[in-house]
Amino acid sequence: MDIYFAPLQGFTDYVYRNAYAECFGGVEKFFTPFLRVEDGEVRKKDAVDLTATAPTMRPSLVPQIIASSREEFDILLQYVISQGFNCCDINFGCPFPQQTARMHGAGILAHPDKVREVLDAAAKYEADLKLSLKMRLGNVDKKECLAIIDIINDTPLSFVTIHPRIGKQMYKGSVDLEAFADVATKLKHPVVYNGDIVDNESFRRIATMFPNLNAVMIGRGILSNPFLPESIKTGNQIFDRKKYLNFINLLIEGYQNHFNNSEYMTLDKMKTFWDYPLRGVDKKCVKAIQKARTLSEYVAMVAVGVNGVV
Repeated sequence: MDIYFAPLQGFTDYVYRNAYAECFGGVEKFFTPFLRVEDGEVRKKDAVDLTATAPTMRPSLVPQIIASSREEFDILLQYVISQGFNCCDINFGCPFPQQTARMHGAGILAHPDKVREVLDAAAKYEADLKLSLKMRLGNVDKKECLAIIDIINDTPLSFVTIHPRIGKQMYKGSVDLEAFADVATKLKHPVVYNGDIVDNESFRRIATMFPNLNAVMIGRGILSNPFLPESIKTGNQIFDRKKYLNFINLLIEGYQNHFNNSEYMTLDKMKTFWDYPLRGVDKKCVKAIQKARTLSEYVAMVAVGVNGVV
């Protein structure tokens, strides 16, 4: 089964994606954090993230957009096309309040009229782009998605990814697999599952329950274990200390270039990845990594931490 790397705002930017693709395998598609419209144009930060992607990984990259109007949709898709991409993912799943309050992400799901406005525009891009959709069950009610199933089915999409939580849950509580099954059976498009796949066992559970899935999408599980896709594909637990430390060094090099050699900004960025600690690293060591005062201290503490990973 194919594995897609979910986009995570603040984490899976071009530096991370480029380094990950160089060091690890097992991922068929990478998705960018969503591009958005700001002051009538694509936000500059998002444009940089897309265009700075390494040429070698562009064929596996899917730009993702977030929009709540036809105007935003057109601006974003025209930009994606102008950058030479032939695919694009539409975000109806972002749970963060600053987005949902603007009817972006999961916030649009309770408004079938806005969903139709955005998705009706998709037809004119069918010849240029393979469009896909990532969604939650709803924003405040899991039944919200049921009211827009027909609209989704009428839209030319290559697949639909479902994260079976509502937006208000953020990432808390349990995924609703019963609701996922209900929605999946009503969709005419191929379905991708996303949510709480963190190890081989949780993958096998989903793959067994839903054998007709087109793929699975994993985000936080890969952040805490970059070897997870390869482990799933081989059926064996994998960890390579040398490869992991090389990955860390590539990230540091990439962020130093991005931040114009600012050690402070690079160190601050590198610490954020330990919000999702590498599985098997002692909690005391995680705290020491997060308190590192220099990059050399950070690297030294990471090296100590991974010694205990098997």
